[in-house]
Amino acid sequence: MAERHSWFELNGLWLSCDNWSQILIAGTEVSLTSRDEAVTLKLSSRSFDGPDREEAFHELYGREILKVDIEPLQDQPIEVEILLRALPGLAVATARVSPILCSHTTMMIDNDDPVIVVNLSGSATYKQNGHETSVGPGDAILTTNGLAGTALAHTARRIINWRVSRALIAPLVANFDEAIGRPIGQGNPALPFFLSYLDILNDGQSLADPGLRRAVTTHMLDLGALMLGARADAAEVAKKRGVVAARMRSIKAHILSQIGNPELTVTTVAAKHGISSSYVRKLFESEGASYTEFVLAHRLAAAYRMLTDLRFVDRSISRIAHDAGFNDISHFNRSFRRAYGASPSDVQSEAPRSPPSAC
Repeated sequence: MAERHSWFELNGLWLSCDNWSQILIAGTEVSLTSRDEAVTLKLSSRSFDGPDREEAFHELYGREILKVDIEPLQDQPIEVEILLRALPGLAVATARVSPILCSHTTMMIDNDDPVIVVNLSGSATYKQNGHETSVGPGDAILTTNGLAGTALAHTARRIINWRVSRALIAPLVANFDEAIGRPIGQGNPALPFFLSYLDILNDGQSLADPGLRRAVTTHMLDLGALMLGARADAAEVAKKRGVVAARMRSIKAHILSQIGNPELTVTTVAAKHGISSSYVRKLFESEGASYTEFVLAHRLAAAYRMLTDLRFVDRSISRIAHDAGFNDISHFNRSFRRAYGASPSDVQSEAPRSPPSAC
């Protein structure tokens, strides 16, 4: 059998984790990590084979790991794929599920962690805490592991489950228990910030640094509290911290996606995000660099990549400059030399002309 790097087999189910010492598996029970590490876990119903496939999946994956009974709907086989990323005190699971009924019974309750479910596609109905709530694409709902309840997925769905320690988030939210089982509508102003910020979990560099991991956890708590109705003091802090971090990440992602567009300006960026140009500049200055410096650095980096890429060996310097977002070739040449200590033509001429040989 080929080596499975960072994979672990549990009763026939292959699980992937960056560091198994950081996620508690007692028998088959998985809990939030409390140590200052980032971990990754992959779960799939396709890992089971044979005539008892569904029952084995129910027992291990449903009853033991997720603490739910899972029943298929519409005479379809169960299909579940989950990618779980965990930080201290919280975990985010991105999942694809077939039409199923999940029942969390009183006997299965072993913690009271809340779970915010964001429904990306498909439809479902949740029953918990005396409420029956239907969710469609773009809707979200607050659930909890501390109460019995059901989730009926009427169609195949893509969802995000954000589980967080109750001790971390409940003190930040007004009337926390009353929010359980109630919907979080698409119009909730914190929801887009929360969803855009989740992309940071794919940033290995950010999660590799302990200080950045702690910052990510703090920012996600801020945004989660705002979604659920933060107390006045917590909301004030969250708007200056979590919202700012999420907004900056969204702005930077937009800039990078448009870095080769010569028409990209601070005005167009501000309009895209519904804020003023002066506020965009202020956000960048708070990080110690101006908007102009950020854009210039990334345009130069884009040009450098093209100059040293075999695929662009026949492309002219002026074409590369334009494709990197520069309108003024003289400005490009001066800026490039200051940044890299060589002219664009020198860098291009010294780049390898053939791909590296295979090992």
